[in-house]
Amino acid sequence: MRRTLSHTLVPLILVAGPAVAQGPAVPPRPATTWVPVEEPMSALLNGGHRIVSASGPSFTLERGGKYVVCEVRPAGGMRGAAETTSTCHRVN
Repeated sequence: MRRTLSHTLVPLILVAGPAVAQGPAVPPRPATTWVPVEEPMSALLNGGHRIVSASGPSFTLERGGKYVVCEVRPAGGMRGAAETTSTCHRVN
């Protein structure tokens, strides 16, 4: 089947279409403050923090409107750790 010039040009013209201006650039998101906490999660809980959210090994603690996010790593596992540890960070 022989294609004519119009059968070739029409799809190209439709694909090209009119030029559309881009919208204004979206401002970058502000960075989240992520400050390491030297205390383990157990010390934070004993010091008055309370758990306000938990999902798997991650916990969000709160005390006086300040939030700390902790990740708990249980003993054993593939690393063969002898004890459960936690890593915590202040987010505000």
